Amino acid sequence: MSFQVQAKDLLGRVGRVKTKSGAFTTPHMFPVLDPHYQILDPIFFQKAGIGAVMTNSYLLKRGSLGAKPADVHETLSFDQSVATDSGAYQILEYGEVGVKPIEIVRYQEKINTDIGVILDVPTGFRAQPERARWTVDETVRRADQAKQSMTRNDILWMGPVQGGVYLQEVERSAIEMSKRDFPIYALGSPTELMESQRYDVLVEMIMAAKKVLPSGKPLHLFGAGHPVLFPFLVALGCDLFDSAAYALYARAGRYLTSEGTLLLSEMTEFACPCPTCVERNPIEVLKAGPKTRELLLVQHNLWACFAELRRIREHIRRGRLWELLDLRARAHPSLMDCLERMRAHSPFLERSTPTVKPHGIFHLGASSEDRPEARRYKTTLLRSVAEYARLVLCLPGRWRRPFHEDPRYRVIANSFDDNPKISICYYSSSWGAVPIELDETFPIAQTEGRDVGDPSLYHSKARDVAEFVKSLRPRRVIIVSDGEFGRCVSAELLSLVGKSKTVVLDGKKLKPQAIIKSIERRASTER
Repeated sequence: MSFQVQAKDLLGRVGRVKTKSGAFTTPHMFPVLDPHYQILDPIFFQKAGIGAVMTNSYLLKRGSLGAKPADVHETLSFDQSVATDSGAYQILEYGEVGVKPIEIVRYQEKINTDIGVILDVPTGFRAQPERARWTVDETVRRADQAKQSMTRNDILWMGPVQGGVYLQEVERSAIEMSKRDFPIYALGSPTELMESQRYDVLVEMIMAAKKVLPSGKPLHLFGAGHPVLFPFLVALGCDLFDSAAYALYARAGRYLTSEGTLLLSEMTEFACPCPTCVERNPIEVLKAGPKTRELLLVQHNLWACFAELRRIREHIRRGRLWELLDLRARAHPSLMDCLERMRAHSPFLERSTPTVKPHGIFHLGASSEDRPEARRYKTTLLRSVAEYARLVLCLPGRWRRPFHEDPRYRVIANSFDDNPKISICYYSSSWGAVPIELDETFPIAQTEGRDVGDPSLYHSKARDVAEFVKSLRPRRVIIVSDGEFGRCVSAELLSLVGKSKTVVLDGKKLKPQAIIKSIERRASTER
């Protein structure tokens, strides 16, 4: 087995998992197949680019009625990577299953699975603290039993992490499972949180596990299968998912999209360009027989899931995963809550975010303030500038990047760029203070932001500029004020640096040559 990371952004990774039956790209969702009710043929999986599926080994074992176990690939007519669940979901649903943990491990080996799951004990959503602790301890005990009973080294086993909504238990479970060195780790019991749209709690569960699990191993999230959630789950570090939702929704006449779920009966047109939708309209699908309608919706729902995963991978490769989160968060208030909760973990997300990216980024307003690039700039890059006791010239940094190429103020910057008495600092509604030394560095020069900025951030950004300028212990500050943000910065400088040291020049009323002469006159008096 190998897991090779090819690109990353936030905690999201584009990777490649290799099993004994093939390889597939992550992030990836295993479509869960019912071994006793198969409506998709292998050609569909090939066309859709689905390189790995999942089925339930417990259901296979129960349905075999003592017959010799068949190769799971033959059972599913699927010759690529197959993952098999253990029956733990049935424990969550019914309380117990009539099979022992060692039996299910050996059965998965007999059916030649590629990725197996030990028979853990899910905590669930409503478990009491005592029950949660027991499920963690019992899962660890079963993990030890399972590892002792494994006879094949060509199967990738998942080590389940339990604990439910009790974050200390999730962390403890993740620490204990990490000691068992599984090829893949999996976080259990998220389904009810997703169904109730408690995404804020789900974020904390994932973070509690992710922060202590080995970073080089894939993380699987059990039961996640809606494309609307994929960007957030991937950004939090989940590499793998499994779900039968695509089929269950299809049976109920539900149509999956990356913005939410629609009822087929309420649709007039298909906007999706997948092969299932381009040649039909909702009325035609509704009029089809029940089995044909179910099949068509199953196909579309899988196309929708894998199209979103491909979109996510492209955003990771371009370093634009945060922008996708920002867009998707506007699909539903609960998703906005999810992004807000993720922002609290920005310091941890920053550690896995590349310092330089192949493409520029967008600053869209308040939601961009906690993205890793913004935090890194505030805490690291600004500290690299330490030119003290000089005259500081503050110029507007607006729509042209780098800022010193803005034709409105370029002549002013060029006039004083080599003056040893003067330090030039731009004030940007996206980045706050930008010393000219950092003007061409990533991500400043590669950021697309709103020309007028986000008015709700004016005062906080202006305060950041004034505090940075004050930290330089300037002899005098000259600010060329332009627009409402410029007035906010001027007011903060007058307050923090002082009226006696701050000169405000109106960039709208004064021509560049008049501004230059005014600066030269004041600079000549500085020693």
